[in-house]
Amino acid sequence: MGGAESASGASLPPTPAVVDDLYEEAPVAPDSCWPVLTSKPKTEAELRDERYCRYLVRLGKVLDDWKAEVLKKNEALAHADFFMEKIQEVGRVDAERARGMLHRRGIDDQKRWQMQKSYQELKRACGQRVPQFDETGMHVQDPRWQRVCC
Repeated sequence: MGGAESASGASLPPTPAVVDDLYEEAPVAPDSCWPVLTSKPKTEAELRDERYCRYLVRLGKVLDDWKAEVLKKNEALAHADFFMEKIQEVGRVDAERARGMLHRRGIDDQKRWQMQKSYQELKRACGQRVPQFDETGMHVQDPRWQRVCC
């Protein structure tokens, strides 16, 4: 994953700069596989749904890397909180369209539920207030967070 090799040829963990590059905002190919010239322009709602999905995929990568000990808890929390804020900024999305996009990216309802649990666990591990979600995934403490996590 971008790490160097030791004299024995074993792969070393990636340097912090390499790890940081993995979580930076970078251009991502559109969700659709069709060439841009043959498709109609996307609506603002479709673009918003794609942004939501990209942020959720990146959040999942951060949480997975934290679980795999690629990231330290405080570094993972900084990245996770950043993506949670970005997800919140996106606002409402078309749930069915977003669910389909996420499914094509390997994130189903079970994975989203697991991401919620991992995020809560990370917040707890860092001594921060743990967000609470109801059984449908709604944030129960702050109405601004309705349906934004995972």
